[in-house]
Amino acid sequence: MKRKQYGIGSGGAFAWYFQRITGLILIITLLLHYLYLHFLNGGNVTFQEVTQRLSTPLWKTIDLVFLVSVVYHAMQGILMVVNDYVHRPAVRSTLVATVWVLGMVLTITGVVTIVTFTAA
Repeated sequence: MKRKQYGIGSGGAFAWYFQRITGLILIITLLLHYLYLHFLNGGNVTFQEVTQRLSTPLWKTIDLVFLVSVVYHAMQGILMVVNDYVHRPAVRSTLVATVWVLGMVLTITGVVTIVTFTAA
């Protein structure tokens, strides 16, 4: 029986480190998003306001960073739960593959939406 590898060589340190980094990025981008939408523009969120905001490269970049951080952070959290609590290898492999496919689909859909969004 193959022993489970722990420590820096297992890849767990990378996941742990980036889970903390994306958590910090999420706090910063969420605060920027919340402060801008609810305080700096008076809480008036209309389609015109959103199109104006998304027409600037700065907000597109902020939203892209927010999107990628959310998807990565969520995926890592789900993968940690799967690795800790799913003991059957076939079920674990299926769940890991499902999480990766869903994460990639959500990321690609979000990136395409943000990048190609134009004011009508």
